[in-house]
Amino acid sequence: MRLDAATFVQPGYEAAPGEWSDTDRRAIASLRGFYPEIAHWGDLAIGVAFGEFSQEVLDVSWADWLLDQRDEIFLNYCCWRQTRGQWDGGLDAEALAQANEWKKMAE
Repeated sequence: MRLDAATFVQPGYEAAPGEWSDTDRRAIASLRGFYPEIAHWGDLAIGVAFGEFSQEVLDVSWADWLLDQRDEIFLNYCCWRQTRGQWDGGLDAEALAQANEWKKMAE
């Protein structure tokens, strides 16, 4: 399974750079490095996905403490949104862990 940027942005904007500050662009570049599964996404899609993950799962506006490490819960969230729709489970890592179909692509 390939994670689809169109889950987070309108079709046609999957590779769009978006309008981000230099600080945000550095953060998005960091995310791209930790998550090769979504490295083909544009900055807009990565930033929106991470922002929504931060808000819906961690209840913060931007989880900047996750910018220096890989945490598969972010990819599980992206997969959940793509395969199951909206997430309203808060920080339920056990439920999010079920959305791991993206791992099949990495094998």
